[in-house]
Amino acid sequence: MQKRAFLLVALAVAGCAGTQQQNAEDALAERVGEGHVSCTRAARIAYLQELNTKVFLCLVRHGAADCDRYRVTRRSSRYSVALLERHSDCVLPPS
Repeated sequence: MQKRAFLLVALAVAGCAGTQQQNAEDALAERVGEGHVSCTRAARIAYLQELNTKVFLCLVRHGAADCDRYRVTRRSSRYSVALLERHSDCVLPPS
């Protein structure tokens, strides 16, 4: 029973946002200050192991179909944020 519970918890954690993705989202949220922020996921091997990912494509949602598109790049321990497009669609590429 404990093995099953552990496996379920491990699978649930693996499906959640990784720390690199969350850090990119936090850096963008600090920069823009408003709207719902979402970024592409970090690269993974076999769904469980997160790889070192340096570039994230992100959206800041202002309305149902109104988003600003950003590129968030990790450089050492800090993140740089670049606006790519204002008032774009609200669809991230698959990750």
